[in-house]
Amino acid sequence: MPSCSRFASSSHAHRPGRGRVELSRYVRIRAVPPRAANDNRTGAPQLWRWAIALGTAPTLAVALALSFLI
Repeated sequence: MPSCSRFASSSHAHRPGRGRVELSRYVRIRAVPPRAANDNRTGAPQLWRWAIALGTAPTLAVALALSFLI
């Protein structure tokens, strides 16, 4: 039926001679995973890593200073 025909582009057209399914056609490496519709998080960086680094810096500085005195 002409109304049911579907346009197949060259990238999606059936390629004769391939007897196997290649995962590279379906898998994207390092792709952003889909997010849920009710996910309201922003793409902001995670600030807790900076908070831990800033909190441990004085402790490490004191430990380094004491190691020079000993």
